[in-house]
Amino acid sequence: MMRPVSRSPVTATLHNAEMRCQVPRTFSRAIRAWLTAFLALCALSHTARADWTLATSAAVAHDNNVGNARNYGSVVEDSFAAATVSLLQLMQLDENYSLAAGGNLSGQIYDRLSGLNDASLEGVLSLKRKWGLGAFAPWVRAAVSLGRADYADGYRNATIYRAALEVGKRFDERLSLWANYGFERRLARPVEAELYGVSGDVFSQNGRSLKAGLQYSLTPRISLSLGSLWRRGDVISTTAADPYIYAYSKAVAPDPTFGADAYAYRLNGTTYGARLGAEYSL
Repeated sequence: MMRPVSRSPVTATLHNAEMRCQVPRTFSRAIRAWLTAFLALCALSHTARADWTLATSAAVAHDNNVGNARNYGSVVEDSFAAATVSLLQLMQLDENYSLAAGGNLSGQIYDRLSGLNDASLEGVLSLKRKWGLGAFAPWVRAAVSLGRADYADGYRNATIYRAALEVGKRFDERLSLWANYGFERRLARPVEAELYGVSGDVFSQNGRSLKAGLQYSLTPRISLSLGSLWRRGDVISTTAADPYIYAYSKAVAPDPTFGADAYAYRLNGTTYGARLGAEYSL
């Protein structure tokens, strides 16, 4: 599935992670998962060398097709600000293995579509293995996470499960490559269906993705990056009321955040993406 899209991000980064910022509401499931990982990490940290890492980032972007509308008549564009703060404890288990556990707190605020304003909390656990010593040794990382996203419109709220396998290698002081294969499952509460026999479980999603990237350091502070994305799975699109969407969608429900006559529908789709970026470390 292809859609017209243009995003223009302006990013400021502190330390070296990703952050989207907004004070969240209570996410009991995500908090329990994060605390479980944190307690296990504290127990392990007595027998392994551990370091804490705090990272933040923020971005401002414009999306010219927020609802993934298929028809240009239903396209809605908006600008948003996003921020994330991450807290991880890194433990070196031995010469080759390291463990990381912690959490991410993130959020987005939209200029006009206030129903899409969200806050999320996520617990993360990953195990990394380096195949050798030194900065140029190839590495493999397996990671799992559990999170909860809370939206202003309420009906998009979801519990999010992720698993990923990532590999990478630094070839010299400037050039590094990486690739990531991931699975994501979002579980949302089904919306009451308006038509008998048609599911209202619009905002639950399953998806598999493959990402690859290259990073080149121009200076100790400035680096360039090139990335690609392939994703196959559920796609949610919002459009004006159209009787034909019932014929090819897996679920349909009203989406009043985009207007009184807007409907969201879920279908299978393939997404391709590319990214070219420049980063500056403060």
